[in-house]
Amino acid sequence: MDIQFYLKRPDAKAHTSIFARITYEAGTCKFYTTESINPVYWNPDTHQAAQTRKFPEYPEFNARLENIRQIIKTTYRKYLNDNESQIPTPGILKDLLDIIFGKKADATIREFFEYYKDFNKRSKQGERLSPKTKKATKVSTNKGFITTLNHLEAFQKTYKRRINFDSIDIQFHSDYINYLTNTAKLGLNAIGDHIKRIKTVLGEAKIRGVKVNPAYESPYFFKPQEQSDSIYLNSSELQKMEALDLSENPKLDRVRDLFLIGCYTGLRYSDYSILNAANIQDGFFEVEQSKTEKTITIPIHLVVKRIFDKYNSQLPQFISNQKSNEYLKEIGEKLPELKVPVTITYTKGGEKITETHAKWVLLTTHTARRSFATNEYLAGTPSITIMAVTGHTTESSFLKYIKLTPNEHAKILKGLWEKRNMLKAV
Repeated sequence: MDIQFYLKRPDAKAHTSIFARITYEAGTCKFYTTESINPVYWNPDTHQAAQTRKFPEYPEFNARLENIRQIIKTTYRKYLNDNESQIPTPGILKDLLDIIFGKKADATIREFFEYYKDFNKRSKQGERLSPKTKKATKVSTNKGFITTLNHLEAFQKTYKRRINFDSIDIQFHSDYINYLTNTAKLGLNAIGDHIKRIKTVLGEAKIRGVKVNPAYESPYFFKPQEQSDSIYLNSSELQKMEALDLSENPKLDRVRDLFLIGCYTGLRYSDYSILNAANIQDGFFEVEQSKTEKTITIPIHLVVKRIFDKYNSQLPQFISNQKSNEYLKEIGEKLPELKVPVTITYTKGGEKITETHAKWVLLTTHTARRSFATNEYLAGTPSITIMAVTGHTTESSFLKYIKLTPNEHAKILKGLWEKRNMLKAV
């Protein structure tokens, strides 16, 4: 870390402010100190007050600058120690120094909603970076934080209870979940998303030096969630869908083809809907995933190749996710195989709800990705290989993602037993 002091206005005729230029691994941070000096007494070569009898207080002045330098270094080291050696961004370092040197008013530090709105503003302007990707957060992510803020403001108004950093405790957690459950009538996983966003805002605030209630780090300040009931299409159902004659309805034809590409690549809709010939390298797809921004390599399945050839190495014209979901249900309704009843269970408004629908009713663009993962698992593809495509980081989360019925698990076990017996017979 290199810390040098400079004058704000080197040509000033009177006192001018002094700022520190801090250069380190994360970039450069410019921090204005509380010191000032007449430029005639400044030595630009040594970056401190000149040692001259015309400025007899230079020893004390330079000692104060050195003290500032040491405080900056101490602040930096403390941040590393408190955050598992994560290097602070220039913005975070400046905020910490502003607080330490009393340049930020207490009201700014304590006002939760003011901080949250500034959080959203920085996100919208691309100034807030994702800790995982080290890049600006996505528009879709930012919209979720705005929705959470709206719910928090409505909660405060309903409960007539002011929310501050110090009031977000275990009781708040309980009351807020109760509000989202019984007043907002949200599902359990949606509630979990709102809790997760609050924890993110509080975590960033703490890193920036804001004093927050530590309760948010407690295991009792949990994110509610439940495993969702979702369907997948098996290999036979996918073959039937591919064979469906949709030539008289170009829209349905395009949506079906896009969906099949998702079923044989494992990509999210946001990724498989924009594939083109430029993504092909030596017979493989090279794709940077929009959500994780990681580049993955996927072999080109024969079904995908047929679709690419059908559209002259291009993909069908893009259709919005919402419209695609509508058209997929039209397509599914045409298949007798998808008219079988499927029962799903979920929590909404604090109540367990059980519904039975024809399988085609539950078709969405995301069914494609889940179908890929489940079918590959059933075919015996190693979990770690499938996870390299789907982006799951743990096998436990992957196994929750794939959708196998108890009967399908039993068939897998039966097949393994038969294979062992055949080996023993040999």
